[in-house]
Amino acid sequence: VHIQPNGEAVSRFGFIHALYQNVLYERLPASRRVQLHRRIGAHLESLYGERAGEIALELAMHFEQGANYEQAVKYLQHAADNDIRRFAYQEAVVLSRRGLELVARLPDTPQRTKQQLRLQLTLGVPLIAIKGYATADVGSVYMRARELCEQLGETPEISQVLWGLWTFRLLRGELETSREIAEEFLRLSEHLSYPGHVMRSHLVMEVTCMHQGEFAAAMEHFEKTLSLYDPERHRDDAFFYTQNPGVGMRCFAAWALWFLGQPDQALNRVREALILARELFEPHGIAYALSFAAILHSLRREPRMAQEYAEEGLAISTEHGLAMYKAQSTITRAWALIEAGERGEAIEQMRQGFAAYQATGTELLTPYFGSLLAEALGKDRKAEEGLRGLKEWVELARRNGNGSHLAEAYRIMGELLLIQGTNRALCQAAPAGKAAFEARPPAIAQAEACFRQSIKVARKQKAKSWELRAVMSLARLYQNQDKQEQARNLLAAIYGGFTEGFDTADLREAKALLNKLS
Repeated sequence: VHIQPNGEAVSRFGFIHALYQNVLYERLPASRRVQLHRRIGAHLESLYGERAGEIALELAMHFEQGANYEQAVKYLQHAADNDIRRFAYQEAVVLSRRGLELVARLPDTPQRTKQQLRLQLTLGVPLIAIKGYATADVGSVYMRARELCEQLGETPEISQVLWGLWTFRLLRGELETSREIAEEFLRLSEHLSYPGHVMRSHLVMEVTCMHQGEFAAAMEHFEKTLSLYDPERHRDDAFFYTQNPGVGMRCFAAWALWFLGQPDQALNRVREALILARELFEPHGIAYALSFAAILHSLRREPRMAQEYAEEGLAISTEHGLAMYKAQSTITRAWALIEAGERGEAIEQMRQGFAAYQATGTELLTPYFGSLLAEALGKDRKAEEGLRGLKEWVELARRNGNGSHLAEAYRIMGELLLIQGTNRALCQAAPAGKAAFEARPPAIAQAEACFRQSIKVARKQKAKSWELRAVMSLARLYQNQDKQEQARNLLAAIYGGFTEGFDTADLREAKALLNKLS
């Protein structure tokens, strides 16, 4: 006896072995099979009513076999949505693509165009999860979605389409193009009343500004996003936009705050993001927040915490096939190991993570990850190799308008030039008044130029944390040239501008250096 969804008790019969079922099924004429599948599909749909989505995959199979492609497409999309919500990303991709194959069999009508658009957007989310935002497949999905949007005219799906196009261009490191899309997103919010569009328009501007090195502007958009965000209304956004805005906006605000010289507030924001991500319990969102937290702790020079978050991110990314976050976590974990003195194997792990990151088509954080690798190579007495890569990545960042880590890249370039010229890291320099190293004058002049360029970029961006590091590098250089007063004045000015974070490694070292210079 089987209890139907409507509460009715009915008898059920089954085959002893599936082989009998298959033999009998094949003996039925094709036309009869089509009729039976249609009748079964229609009966199950009627029986389940509003709960038909629970058996979407079964219904899709019956309607496809019954040549009712319109209903088959409808339930394939529903089944793909179900898989996204249970984090079965591979299965969701397969179902969405099957839906797109079947929708092509329908008459060319506006309704078919709408179904194609919805399926493209359904395909985009799991594809991003398993391949990364910047792969060619993801770009093709959202560019096709944009074409369909233009055919339909004004439609609520425009928010998802622009979001997908923006993330694709952003993660590929095409900052100027992503800025144009972000600004279009913001302009449309002036006359579109679709739910959540205005909030998301400020979020895309926050993220874009952050990566372009406009940290103060990023925080202005963060505050607007925060004021428009409704935790309940936007709870399911990750299933349509790959991330919950409450998680995303806090992660990027955390980075922007650190750059602006507010490391404690940065830590608070990333903790809020982690709490929300864990509460929502969506693997992609958790991996996302863990990656941001690990990188923030690496910025704060806290290798133990960076390693903990990176290893957790690595585990969840591996479990769910999240290629980009797996690569990012691998790099950050390797950085933490290098800081702990495990250079040889960890540097190779960093190389592998970096290669895997770029294999996803992603270039956005290449200047930062490239700087970490170059710095690690410098510590391993391979400054020349580090410099070659770093110069390439700096040029790429400048060309694409990717400015968030540019100041640090220039600083590390200066350090590598000194290592190359002296075979000794500047941070190991002896106290003032002693000859800590003997460097070729050109190497010192080139290094000083890099430090000054780093300071120039950081000041333009109001990036006090980057400026502090560059000033410390320059102050150490001056210290070893017996320019004590010049070094002290330079360092005192930037150190005095901080109001928090005095327990972080950078500020502790700055204070110690000031004491030596005094």
